[in-house]
Amino acid sequence: MRDQLLFVAGICLLAAAAFYAALVVATQIDEIFFPGNEIRLGGLSSLPGIDDGEPEQVSGGRINILVMGLDRRPHEGQAPSRTDTMFVLTIDASTRTARGLAIPRDLLVDIPTPNGSFSDRINSAYILGESRGYPGGGIGTVKTTVENLLGIKIDHYILVDFDGFKQVVDLLGGIDVDVPPPGVNDPTYSETELLGDFYPCVFEPGTYHMDGSQALCYARVRRNSDDLDRILRQQRIIFAVMDKATQLNVLADPTNVVNLWQRYKSTITTDINDLQIPGFARLAAAIDPDQMAFLSLGPATTPFITAEGAAVLLPSEEGIRQIVEAFLADNRLLQEAAVVEVQNRTGQSGQAEQAVEYFISLGIPQNSLITVPTPQENQAETEIIDFSGKSYTAQLLASWLGVSQDQIRASTDEDQAIRNSSADIVVILGADAKIAAAIAVP
Repeated sequence: MRDQLLFVAGICLLAAAAFYAALVVATQIDEIFFPGNEIRLGGLSSLPGIDDGEPEQVSGGRINILVMGLDRRPHEGQAPSRTDTMFVLTIDASTRTARGLAIPRDLLVDIPTPNGSFSDRINSAYILGESRGYPGGGIGTVKTTVENLLGIKIDHYILVDFDGFKQVVDLLGGIDVDVPPPGVNDPTYSETELLGDFYPCVFEPGTYHMDGSQALCYARVRRNSDDLDRILRQQRIIFAVMDKATQLNVLADPTNVVNLWQRYKSTITTDINDLQIPGFARLAAAIDPDQMAFLSLGPATTPFITAEGAAVLLPSEEGIRQIVEAFLADNRLLQEAAVVEVQNRTGQSGQAEQAVEYFISLGIPQNSLITVPTPQENQAETEIIDFSGKSYTAQLLASWLGVSQDQIRASTDEDQAIRNSSADIVVILGADAKIAAAIAVP
């Protein structure tokens, strides 16, 4: 149970160190003060321990939590600022699964105002809502922006700055992080951005033992990099924290757990109250870590320079729809574990490789995808041939490619000659496959 809790909590830790501490301490508090307090897993899930004593009903058994990390320096106090990190954590109690969806900070979105909306980077939504007094303030502005972008309801939010993140990493004694090529190099990086206050952030490829400040700079640095690369680095930090916390078995000592909570509680702003935490902790403990996935909207964006010279990421509406669909999918995709062979008969080279790259971004493991050389044929319609009865995966593939479910069929004896491997499903890409829909264009 501890490893499972740490896995989910580790996802939150990147931008919400205090939420991690809350889940940690809740495991102990729940056992001591809430004996017999159980989550019912089914079509509806109850989260016990809320103020009025009644279970919280979650439609469909799913909870969507918006996690935001503020780009706020220690000397700025509680001043509103931009969100440096943003992701949505979705927990499906009925299937005991959880997924994270990273939202690039430079994504160009429509930000709601009292008199309509305007386009800006999503990382400005919070500070604009706070400073201009929009309905709901910064939190309300971000929640509405994200709900409109993803087409889902946000049930709860968590807002922190990064001071708590550094303290947790230091309390763990640092973390070990594998830095792949080309590494990072920003000799002028600064945590405070005060004149003359530099904290060089330089990591050549290799394995490093990082303290809190080093981990923070590695997760945040942008020089010679971009927003999408930052998301990948942040995910490495997540798993490094999870590994170290597991090694130290930080949940074993109740005194240590209580101290953690008392130390970091003040760093978090959330609409999840103290009495709800035990229910969330038990829900986290029920999640199978092997069924976790962390996705990003990155594949559905394209870099663009606006007329004003601002570097932004343009979203693809269809690409985001496909990623959100994968984000909300239950664990049946991983349970089926289908091996998929992709053939290109679109008449355009490279389409099979592009499709495979996109399927990976939507949660299909790379080792479950095969591309095979095919003749440069022009086929009008895509075919999806199911050899093993793994219909759920086949249906998702059709949806992601934007083709009709009628283009899925069970295999026949004659189809054995088409298959070049032992794959469960063969996808023959035709000209109607909307692979390019996942990529935004100016």
